Amino acid sequence: MKKAITVILLLAALLFVTIEAGAQMNDLDIINSETRDITDADGTVSVRVDWLQRPGEMAMTITYNGFLTQEGLANFYIEVNGEQREFMTMKQELKNRAQRIRIISFHPTCRIENINRLMELPENTVVDRLLFRNAPYYKQFGDLNVELKFFIHGRWDGDSNNNNENFRFTFTSPITDMPKFHF
Repeated sequence: MKKAITVILLLAALLFVTIEAGAQMNDLDIINSETRDITDADGTVSVRVDWLQRPGEMAMTITYNGFLTQEGLANFYIEVNGEQREFMTMKQELKNRAQRIRIISFHPTCRIENINRLMELPENTVVDRLLFRNAPYYKQFGDLNVELKFFIHGRWDGDSNNNNENFRFTFTSPITDMPKFHF
């Protein structure tokens, strides 16, 4: 009888520790990451896509190092699988004058004194959940297509390798198995 009670208490404690560890999972942990670069006569544009631990959520980091950086933080047009923003502004200038912005698909939370609160984000990070609305998290749903074009003070910077059109990037999700239980 004592062994049965001990085993039950041990299993209950193990279950409690497992639940606590799962509750402290960081939603911003990266499952996989892919980077694509386009270099033309005017500079380099780099896009990094992160598939995050939280199912269905993604982050995208855009780094621009073109001729428009000499005029201040560049603005850009972005389209992600049909969802577009006609005006966004880079948020961070790096030491080599390149500019960077990170866009995430949700506002992460953290636990402070047993209360879930919105996490304070770095200055170069913005949340835009609707931009990723058509972005496929799983490989079964297709490719992630990103188009960018930069502008400032009436001057535009496109892909000079491709007739100065939008910079075009394509990513394929590495996640092939669809989990049955997300949360």
